[in-house]
Amino acid sequence: MQAHRGYPVRVAALLVALALCTPGWAAPRSPEQASALPPLPQVAQDVASPSAQVRRQALRGLRERGGPETLPLLAALLGDAEIDIREGAIAGVIGVYVQPRANRSIDSAAEAFEAARFHDQPWSVPPELSTALVKALADDEPSVRRDAAYAVGIVLPPPVTDAVAFEILASLGDREPSVRIAAARALGRLRVRDAGVPLIGRVNDEDLDVRLASMRALGDLRSDMAVVALTDQFTFYVRGVAGRSAISALAAIGHASSIPLFQAQTTSGYPAHRVAAYEGLARSGGAAAAVPRIEAAMASEKDTRVLIAMAFALASAGRDGVNRVLDALSDRDRSEDALAYLVEIGQPHVAALAARLNDPNPFVRGQIATALGFIGGPDAVVALKDVSGEPDADVRKQISVAQMRLTRTTVVPATGAP
Repeated sequence: MQAHRGYPVRVAALLVALALCTPGWAAPRSPEQASALPPLPQVAQDVASPSAQVRRQALRGLRERGGPETLPLLAALLGDAEIDIREGAIAGVIGVYVQPRANRSIDSAAEAFEAARFHDQPWSVPPELSTALVKALADDEPSVRRDAAYAVGIVLPPPVTDAVAFEILASLGDREPSVRIAAARALGRLRVRDAGVPLIGRVNDEDLDVRLASMRALGDLRSDMAVVALTDQFTFYVRGVAGRSAISALAAIGHASSIPLFQAQTTSGYPAHRVAAYEGLARSGGAAAAVPRIEAAMASEKDTRVLIAMAFALASAGRDGVNRVLDALSDRDRSEDALAYLVEIGQPHVAALAARLNDPNPFVRGQIATALGFIGGPDAVVALKDVSGEPDADVRKQISVAQMRLTRTTVVPATGAP
């Protein structure tokens, strides 16, 4: 792979890419449209062509086709000599696993990473794809390294091998801040336990966004060792974005030593702090003792985000909060928060979730199906089977994905970059 190119050559290549490739994050064609594309054996020959123009045509065909059957060929293009082909191949891989939802768009790998938390397609991962993605973490181009880190976080299921963890941890020290951000987010999503100490170090990174991503990743890891560092960050930056990120991470960890902080922040003038306080009480086991205070405070609380977090805390304490969380699914601005809470409180409330599969709002039914797919268990399987006659096409798709998630086989992990 060439590390550097002359400016005129680079511009010419990008112009060719614009002419031949699909838009960066376009959705794949419908099955009817895809059937008119060249057969995959022909595309495989084009992928191996010495002509960059032919390989670009092959990439375009793969991305328009979509589907898991394209993944091995996209993997072959991840190591292409042309940067635009490598970038397009990563976008193609991500597009197979994360497709835009109704009335939503995905314009970058970072946005796809966020959407993938609950709305990825649980396809198996071909070994050659996982290996190629990990190798792309060391690409010459920062844009490829960045998007490869997001793709690794989307595509590979936790836990990853030690070799893969090592490569992502190396990306946490990349000279390009956007790569460090992506690596931090991937480490949190993949629950790489050895990442705790390096991420704590990045809490003091020179780049603010890297610091924020590192704090969020420590929350995703629920890293007890980070409690002191995050508490210090909150104390120092209490009114700023770093303070909000620190207390949110502390809330995700939910360590018992943070209960006094959470209790104090339930009366904060900042809604984000109150949200984190109630989440922290739920996860630390402090909500049970605070139930009377939470119920009393709900009567005067005006912020919807805080009310949903309060309901989550009550549900975690065994009180009647799950129905309030379920009600929040109809609010599209808060639905993802409610979905996350429902997945977390999980099994004890499957019956309550299943009852909402008859909700008149198809958006709510789809979110319920998604939650059941993540919660799992025999009751979730039965609940999804019982709605096989769902009339809405989008909801049927979400039910199908949830059922696939419940029955998917173990995915082959990457073996690391060769």
